[in-house]
Amino acid sequence: MQALFVLGLLTVLPGLGLAMWLDAPGGRLRTWCAAPSLGLAAHGGAFGALVLLGLWSFTTACLATLLLQGAGAVLIRRASGQPHSTDRSDWFHAHRSRHRTWIAGGIVGLALLPVFAADVPQGVDWVGFTALAHHLMERGSFSSALGHGWLYPPGLPAVLAFVSHVTGLALPAVGLAVGQFTLAALMLGMMSAMDRHGAGAEAVLAMVLAIGVFSKILDSGWPTVASLALVPACIGLVLDDEGPRWQKRLTLLIGAVVASLIHPSGALILVLLLVADVGCAGLSKGSLGRVRLDVLVLMGLTLLLIGVISLSQDVRLEAPFAEDGWQGGWPMLAYGSPLLFLAGVAGWRLRGHFESRVLVVWMVLIWLLSLVHLLPEGARGPAINNLGAGLYAMGMYAFHLPAAALTALWWSDSTALRTDASSPTLFVVGRDPCAPRPLAVGLVVLVCLGSVLATGAMARLWEHEETLAVAPGDLEVAEHLRIIAGDDPVYAEQAPWGEAMVLAGLNLTVGVDLGVHDGQHQVHLQATQAVLTDDVATLQSLGIAWAISSPYGALGWVLERSSWWETVHEVSGSRAWALRSEPVDGFLGAAKVTDASCASASCVMRPDPWSAQRWNDPHDLGSKRAVIDAPASVNLALLMPPDLPDEPLQVCLHVERLGGLDAAEVQFGAWTADLAGPAGHDRLCGETAPSNEALFSLEDPSSHWINPSGASGRSDRLIDASGLRIHAITFHAASSKA
Repeated sequence: MQALFVLGLLTVLPGLGLAMWLDAPGGRLRTWCAAPSLGLAAHGGAFGALVLLGLWSFTTACLATLLLQGAGAVLIRRASGQPHSTDRSDWFHAHRSRHRTWIAGGIVGLALLPVFAADVPQGVDWVGFTALAHHLMERGSFSSALGHGWLYPPGLPAVLAFVSHVTGLALPAVGLAVGQFTLAALMLGMMSAMDRHGAGAEAVLAMVLAIGVFSKILDSGWPTVASLALVPACIGLVLDDEGPRWQKRLTLLIGAVVASLIHPSGALILVLLLVADVGCAGLSKGSLGRVRLDVLVLMGLTLLLIGVISLSQDVRLEAPFAEDGWQGGWPMLAYGSPLLFLAGVAGWRLRGHFESRVLVVWMVLIWLLSLVHLLPEGARGPAINNLGAGLYAMGMYAFHLPAAALTALWWSDSTALRTDASSPTLFVVGRDPCAPRPLAVGLVVLVCLGSVLATGAMARLWEHEETLAVAPGDLEVAEHLRIIAGDDPVYAEQAPWGEAMVLAGLNLTVGVDLGVHDGQHQVHLQATQAVLTDDVATLQSLGIAWAISSPYGALGWVLERSSWWETVHEVSGSRAWALRSEPVDGFLGAAKVTDASCASASCVMRPDPWSAQRWNDPHDLGSKRAVIDAPASVNLALLMPPDLPDEPLQVCLHVERLGGLDAAEVQFGAWTADLAGPAGHDRLCGETAPSNEALFSLEDPSSHWINPSGASGRSDRLIDASGLRIHAITFHAASSKA
């Protein structure tokens, strides 16, 4: 709540000033709706420029903020003396759909609910952005204590660092607030921009018909979405026929420069909008204007909607959602439907109007640019590779706003669209082609139901901490290790759960896998080889005497096999390690569940969501795990390690609760352990003689939830069930400390 309050204060004056300057006759609703996105873009651009110039500090950020506030106040004062209404704007205000406006406002409010429901974001991208923000707070630049450096658009990490400084909140919580504020600001910006054309509320409702931007925010892709903050205002400018076009195009170019400081994808999208505007304005004056570009519009829509499907066959369907692959095929349809279908209908129904042509050509240009991902690796070259990085996951969000604008123009019956280059002189409700009233009302009902269901699914999602990129105990263990290790180098995994440990202040050997990385690669590579081979001499020469492991990764299993490492702190399977002065043997092997014993309605061998991110498999567990859906009582057979002594041993069970469990236990030999607890990984240890069977009993009622890992390809289920995932059982000598 604090972070949202600070963001609101930061963005209100510069946002209102820019809104009143860009849209003088806008009125209160349009101006206040445009303010958050414009103010956010202004701060992202200003803070990003400070970082690029090497001038970043909390003091200079405060000075930049004061300058932005002052500039906003000046713009507001200047605009207050100018006339604020025209016949066109007054007519749109009078015929604005009040009911749809209130519904759209409620949907924007729902976008902020995750800030009140959770402290840690979903997805994995937030780890990199918050780590860079942490380095900014500590050193004023994107560099770590060990010498890692990054080239990355600095706008959003700088905003995170500043808000965290002001509020004193942890960076993950600040990141979640900034991400959701960005989404709300984007929706309000679309309402403001399209209200200039009589379709403000419909634009927000149309956005709900696709999950692209929402999914990107849920996956913590904040920079890519934040870079779109200027897109709504630019849509409004381009579609408006008032004022000189050269000024609007100059505004688009300036907006692209500002957006590039947040993420290049926003800049690319704005440049393509400029190209579409120039192309359509030029074509409408030539011979093609006589046929009103109907053929071109039809060809464009066919290319967009049918060509996507046919070319998608060239993308291997076993990994269609890969973020480094092409995002203009099946992912575009999956994340954009049914909005893309309605946009196609709208584009054809409004084909005789300039606004429709611009939006359709813009969408086609975006899609054509995304085709660079289909080029083979050897034919790309550095320039194409960099362009591909700028188009990161474009199929999830790039088509969202233009498609929503196009659909909104058709959905609303109170628009006044241009035929060729002429603006209408007579404003009449239903003058332009619009959706039949039953369809328009039905779409509103569909959006309301979808919003309520999505909100419920989202609320359930944050009950499942096992979906987070960082285990619940990781940061607690890291904070404890920071106290005892100080500034000494700490070995961690090159994975989200390892990279995030920098947030606790640890001096990690690993750098964040984000943007262009320039740093001490060799230190981590040498340390990794030394860890795998128990090369203590190399570790000592590198000054590495500490390590930290997450239950998500493989490092904990690697270190527990070694006689040189001992656990110094543990929370729910997250462990801090110290290098011993002398080796102590104690590890005896690991057991895993046999496939044959887990082949029933209650137990299924399923893919482990994080197996692809693990750099080692020391226990040869493979990529699948036994998963028991509650309620169930399952007796599982184990593939035991060879040469186990027939005597009491220290046994440790590595499990993962899929949702919280209130009543569950496991019986292994003479040892019985309580499995009840919150969602997430855990490691339970006890002493017993080995057994080749384990009885798991889960008494909790069946509970289903929507698992986003099923949409990203990391899980085999979209509709998942609460239960238990069994990873391994490890054996240690009874006298050793497991």
